[in-house]
Amino acid sequence: MTRLKLMLKKKKIKQKDLAGSCDVGEYKISLLCSGKAHNVQLDTCKRICIALNCSLDEAFGDIFDK
Repeated sequence: MTRLKLMLKKKKIKQKDLAGSCDVGEYKISLLCSGKAHNVQLDTCKRICIALNCSLDEAFGDIFDK
């Protein structure tokens, strides 16, 4: 399970709601949560983190560790 998916579960936020609040497509959020996304833009990650009120490492540390 990715850190982003764990963060959403912890904060009880649905992927669809996150997509709407940070202006990122639902499909992209789904790819990020499943760990299947590649070449993610830093701006996209930042918008997600702002919406979740968390750091890049908290939400995406597992992506950057690869």
